[in-house]
Amino acid sequence: MTGRLPRLPVLVFAKPPRAGEAKTRLAEGVGPQAAAALARAFFQDTWAAVSSRTWAEPLLATTDPEAPEWRELRVRRAWPQGDGDLGDRLERTLGRALEAAPAALVVGTDSPGLPGDLLDDARRALETADAVLGPSDDGGFYLLGLRRMADGLLQGLPWSSAETFERTKERLLERGLSVHVLPRFFDVDLPGDLEPLRRRLARGEIRAPATARALARLVTAPPRVSVVLPVLDEEARIGRQLRLLAGSGPWHEVLVVDGGSRDGTVGVARAVDGVRVLSAPRGRALQMNAGARAATGDVLLFLHADVELPPDALSHVEDALAEPDVAAGAFLTWTVPDAPGRRLAPLLHLADLRSRYTGLPYGDQALFVRAGTFERVGGFPEQPLMEDLELSRRLRRAGKIRTVPARVRVSGRRFLSRPVYYFVLVNVFPLLYAAGVPPARLARLYGNPR
Repeated sequence: MTGRLPRLPVLVFAKPPRAGEAKTRLAEGVGPQAAAALARAFFQDTWAAVSSRTWAEPLLATTDPEAPEWRELRVRRAWPQGDGDLGDRLERTLGRALEAAPAALVVGTDSPGLPGDLLDDARRALETADAVLGPSDDGGFYLLGLRRMADGLLQGLPWSSAETFERTKERLLERGLSVHVLPRFFDVDLPGDLEPLRRRLARGEIRAPATARALARLVTAPPRVSVVLPVLDEEARIGRQLRLLAGSGPWHEVLVVDGGSRDGTVGVARAVDGVRVLSAPRGRALQMNAGARAATGDVLLFLHADVELPPDALSHVEDALAEPDVAAGAFLTWTVPDAPGRRLAPLLHLADLRSRYTGLPYGDQALFVRAGTFERVGGFPEQPLMEDLELSRRLRRAGKIRTVPARVRVSGRRFLSRPVYYFVLVNVFPLLYAAGVPPARLARLYGNPR
């Protein structure tokens, strides 16, 4: 069947623009309040774009039709999305729209400034095609239109994936629907997407006035940084470490995670005001993951007991994470003897070369990471050795890792006790791990991983 279509429903899929619920991945870089303000602006511009088409009947499809935010935005028609994954919710709402119309469209709000011409193209495509798809830059789609719905049409697809568009297109074709593909368009999901959005607005490539105003007002709140300190039998140094930490903050919180110390480590830590002491099975990965689960900050900084932060550490963390596309960061190292007069002390700085040239930070570099990113990559792999290197590999796939221009002081106690062995450890073990040697075998060679 062909022919010009009458007025069509266009469903705008959106959550209420509420802090902590909307644009949570964006909130990792700008904070929950700013993310909610941007989500509100994205909706306003998308709703205005749909409402500007004389042939379109705008309808909100949302997780909470009664939310006060929709009344504030003067949305008069709102449908519940219902339960299930995105495919279930799309099927449900599109099916409802198709009961009363010959075709229906759905758009998200992640592409503020969506040109009306693309909406017009989608409507025209549905005069002859069974379906229309608008691919987005991240592998998803910004628009879906259908003339008919089939049971299970969108079930079991990989949502929020680089394969979403292609797999959806394949599914539509498998069910016998003809598909028209629109030009690709951008969307905004991550903090790193904001700068390209600013450039598009500045160059006049898109028109999104509410979004432009929200971006102009955007002030990124300083991150709340939780320091996680795994310890084991560190009575001799934990008190000094915690006193130094107090002078390099203010930190959101300090969590000491004990792995079964048999000395007075726990008692010393508990005596320091503002320090939370937790217990976890022995093993740095296990202890740091336990601390991360208990932390309430926006950023996690993992600090070894024998590594001292510089006094201005917090400002370096804030500066690094002010760049939205930075997922994590670390410091340079400066390895020093615990006491003066050691003959091999000058050789300690050979261990610091790695921190200047590697893009994959080790644990002694005081690695810091956005809490949401840490959770998304699965945290530290719970393996006996090289857990820090493996986490860095995962983080590099999630965003940039910034090495800040400041040094942490690292105790040279292990190097000075066995210099040749430790030199081989820090330089050869990573190569063996990269070559596929299992962490358990490396741990046996290491002797006593802490």
